[in-house]
Amino acid sequence: MFKRTVEAGAKRAADESLLELSFSSEAPYERFFGIEILRHSPESIDLMRLGDGRHPFLVGHDTEKQAGVVSRAWLDEQDRKGRAAVKFSRGALGQEIRQDVEDGIRSLISVGYFIDEIEEVEKAADGTETVLRRLSGDEFKREMEEAHGADFYRAGPAAARAKGSEPPTFVVTRWQPFEVSVVPVPADVTVGIGRSAGAKDDPKPAVKAPLITLETPKMDQKTPAELEIERRDGIAALGAQYVERGYITDKDVADAIRNGRSLDQFRDFIMQKMETRHTDVSQLHIGLTPKEIKRYSWGRALVAAVTGDWTKAPFEMECSRAVEKIMGRAPEGFYVPFDSFQRDFNVGTATEAGNVVATALRTDLYTDALRNAMVMGRLGVRYLSGLTGNVDLPRKATAGTLGMLTEIGSASETQPVTAKATLSPKRIGAYVEVSKQALIQAAMSLEDMIRDDLITGSGVLLENQCINGAGTGAEIRGLRNVTGIGTVIGGTNGLAPAWSHIVDLESACANANAEPDRLAGYLVNTKTRGKLKQTQFATNLPFIWQPGDMALNGYRAAVSNNVPSNLTKGTSTTVCSAGLFSSDWSMTVIGLFGAPDVTVDPYTKADTGQVKITLNQFADMQHRQPATVAKIDDWLSN
Repeated sequence: MFKRTVEAGAKRAADESLLELSFSSEAPYERFFGIEILRHSPESIDLMRLGDGRHPFLVGHDTEKQAGVVSRAWLDEQDRKGRAAVKFSRGALGQEIRQDVEDGIRSLISVGYFIDEIEEVEKAADGTETVLRRLSGDEFKREMEEAHGADFYRAGPAAARAKGSEPPTFVVTRWQPFEVSVVPVPADVTVGIGRSAGAKDDPKPAVKAPLITLETPKMDQKTPAELEIERRDGIAALGAQYVERGYITDKDVADAIRNGRSLDQFRDFIMQKMETRHTDVSQLHIGLTPKEIKRYSWGRALVAAVTGDWTKAPFEMECSRAVEKIMGRAPEGFYVPFDSFQRDFNVGTATEAGNVVATALRTDLYTDALRNAMVMGRLGVRYLSGLTGNVDLPRKATAGTLGMLTEIGSASETQPVTAKATLSPKRIGAYVEVSKQALIQAAMSLEDMIRDDLITGSGVLLENQCINGAGTGAEIRGLRNVTGIGTVIGGTNGLAPAWSHIVDLESACANANAEPDRLAGYLVNTKTRGKLKQTQFATNLPFIWQPGDMALNGYRAAVSNNVPSNLTKGTSTTVCSAGLFSSDWSMTVIGLFGAPDVTVDPYTKADTGQVKITLNQFADMQHRQPATVAKIDDWLSN
């Protein structure tokens, strides 16, 4: 909410019970962040709210001191000012203020308004303006708060002047006034009480735009007051759920209500807060210094877990306990802090434990196992790490339905449909078996191999589940099985991949209003890629798979054998490949619950002298808007 004070220019209206005044103009006004200009044009100023005959005329913006009501409001295009007709209360305060206004004691008016859109402009010597950038009201507020603090909107010399620079100029191109106040200190002295255009000669104000009034609501329509109560109650109820979970604060809820955010805008705000919290490394790590990260050893922790003697690994135990405090629950074995994953390390050592204690071990020549590629992160999938409880991802499933009406036709109530997807922990596990002797004798040399094998193994399994999981029992519901995604059919018994399929996958999303953006792209397996490299667009035309970053249809294309090639369609048994396209991969959200939990089992393989080391990570995947994904399951690419 912003305010600007002006000299009002009030005069009696034709209706003696009303007083007409001007409440805003295009006069430049200097604030801490720079010069502000309120543009006054029919497309810039939204008077629907202020002109509905219900919004207050206050004293000093104090909602406890209402002196009257704004009966109507309009834009005077002749002198580009906002004007209003005010009806004073018959109470003592209303009559006191009216008398002071008529006696010329109070003549200054301030308007409270919301900014919907603002432009930073640069003025040339000839007076022409160049738009440098355009921001929404929320974007502008966030940027200015980061640069100048919470009181960035205060009046006075701009911060730039202290540095010897000219302050930037911002033109508010879309804004909405919602209250008018009489105040003691002016901001814009070009308007106010006693300064109406034509006040001496013309009994009516110059009005080019129609007066904005509100008809008496029909019985089946909700009044603006009812809609406002519904909005406030909805935000308060939704906010209470996420305040309790620690994602937002009571102040966030109060700001949303005060600033006029819709319930949908508040849902988006909550989602942004959740993403910010769970991608903020400082909240996921226990704060190890670079020196401590190098000091941390998986090997020492593993030996301590095998022998039960943690006296030689006190630092590792301290780290596990620190993670335990954050997570609020004890591990099955020991927690590994996220900090330790930052360390650079050579991938793996030799596969035979005996080689680890060799005197001429060439770890630089070690070759890791061949695994399915992990590509979802590169595509732009969102990861929420460090979750401790179930997380709801709210979305609007179906927008409200509007209709065209006659001049006096009665509107029908419309109700948008909302839905939520819930991230709940599913267990991802990976294990490696090492001889007890080798672990105790050469744990430091084995450390990199064990760590990489467990982390990479669990990561590959997680992506496989996020693509193919059935969503039943302990499984994650993968993208191919999400309800509501688009589907492209190749043929009754499958069909070789063709250009038409590539385009149809894109169109399946676009036709559902999920128009592709910069995070769009395809996900296929190696067999499909090979087939597309041999398949032409048409006779004598290039091959469908193109070199470079935009390999398919002008979009990115990731390749992983986590995308299956053993599906069945009709008589084509276990030979069909799947493929996916998303118009926005960031709509796919993968949640990681807690820290990796490592357990050491020296008993199951005791007869062979081996130790089973298992890493457990709890995770889940949900999709915020399924229509942004399309799949095909019957490509014959073998």
